[in-house]
Amino acid sequence: MMSRVLTVVLLAIVAPVHATIVKGTGILKALGRRPIANVQIVDSVHTCGPRARTLSNVGVLDREQGQVEEAREALAEELRLCCELAEINPETYRSELAETLNKVGLFDSNYGQVKEALKEYAEALQIRRELAEKNPDKYRSDVAETLNNLGVLDRNQGRVEEARKEFGEALQIYRELAEKNPETYRPYLATSLNNLGVFDRNQGRVEEARKEYAEALQIRRDLVEKSPETYRPDVAATLNNLGTLDNEQARMEEAHQELADALQIYRELAEKNAESYRPYVAITLNNLGALDSDQGRMEEARKEYAEALQIRRELAEKNPESYRPDLAATLNNLGTLDRDQSRVEEAHHELAEALQIYRELAEKNPEGYRPYVATTLSNLAILDRGQSQVEEARKEYAETLQIYEGLAKQNPERFSRDVERVKKLLEKLPK
Repeated sequence: MMSRVLTVVLLAIVAPVHATIVKGTGILKALGRRPIANVQIVDSVHTCGPRARTLSNVGVLDREQGQVEEAREALAEELRLCCELAEINPETYRSELAETLNKVGLFDSNYGQVKEALKEYAEALQIRRELAEKNPDKYRSDVAETLNNLGVLDRNQGRVEEARKEFGEALQIYRELAEKNPETYRPYLATSLNNLGVFDRNQGRVEEARKEYAEALQIRRDLVEKSPETYRPDVAATLNNLGTLDNEQARMEEAHQELADALQIYRELAEKNAESYRPYVAITLNNLGALDSDQGRMEEARKEYAEALQIRRELAEKNPESYRPDLAATLNNLGTLDRDQSRVEEAHHELAEALQIYRELAEKNPEGYRPYVATTLSNLAILDRGQSQVEEARKEYAETLQIYEGLAKQNPERFSRDVERVKKLLEKLPK
C-alpha cells in the first residue's frame, strides 16, 4: 500500500501544465519533457546575440535527444554570453539575462541540480524585481513567473514556508494582472492556482487545495471554449490533480470521472502528437490504476498499469534519464497489485526491477530517491514475509529501517512514523 500511495502522490505532483509564457518570437519551445510540479515552460526572446541563439537551438536539440550534458553545456555558454552583454549594456540586456537565468534554473531544477537552480532563480528574481520597480506594467509578470518556479523548487526541497510565500506572492500578482488584462493573464492565474493547489494538498490543506483546483479548472474550461487546441492539455492536467485529490478523500465517483476525462483528453492529444502526450497518458493510466485497485477493480487496475508500463518502457529506452523513475513507479505499483493477488513470481520480478532502478537513481541523487528505495524494499519484505522467506524479509526491513533513520534525522516530521512502523514490523518477524 505504501508504494501505491507514494507513487500516486508523486505523479500528481508532476502532472503537466502546457500553457506557455510567450515572449516575442523565441525559439525555445520547451526545456525538459515535463515541468516539476507544474512549473511553467518559457519561450524566450533570446536577444543576447546570434551566438546565444545558436547555442539555445543546440541545447534544445540535445535535450530532445537525451544528450543532457551537451544541452547543459550549450545553456551554460548562452548564459555566459548574456552575462557579458549585460555588463556592457545593462539597460538593454539585463532583462534577457534574467530570462536566461530563469531558463537555466528550470533546466537545472528538472535535473536535480538544486543548489545551482536556487542561485539562478534567486539572481533572476532580483533582476526582475529591480526592473519591475521602474516599469511594473512590463516586468511584474516576469517577477511572478520566477516566484512560481522558485516556489516549485522550494516545495520539492521541503522548504515549506519559503514556497508558501513565493506561491502566494505570484498568485497575488497574477490576480491583479488578470483583473486589468484577463485575456492575457487568466491562463497564468490558472497555472498559479494549480501550483498552489499542489502545494496545499501536500501540506494537508485539502479544502484549500480543492478550491484552488476548482478555480483553476473553471478558468481553463472557459479558455478551452475559445482555444481548445491550446488549453485542452491544461484542463486535463487540473482534472488529473483534482481526481487524485478526490481519490485520497474517498470521493471515488468524482475521482473516477475526473481521471477518466483527463485520460480521454490525453489519448486524443497523443493521437496527433504521441511524443508530447504519451507520457501523460501513462501518468493518468497509473493514477486510474491506483484508484481502481483501491476500489477492488483489480482487472481494470491491471490493464491500466500494464498499458502505463508498456508506454514507460518504450519511453525509457529512448530517454532513460528522464523516464526511468516513471518506469520504476509503475513497476512498484504493479508489483504491489500482483503481490496482493498472490501472483508471487510476477510480483517479485516487478519489485526487484523497480528496486534496481531506484538504487541506481539514488546513487546519483540520494536525496530524491532514497525514500523510494526504502518503499520498494518494504514492499519486497512484505512479499517475502508472506512466502515465509523470513531471513530475506529481515534483511530488507533492516535496510529499510537504516534508510528511514537517516532520512528522519534530516526530516523527522516526514519520516519518523516510517521509522517506528518498520521497527514494529521487524519485531514481529519470527526469530
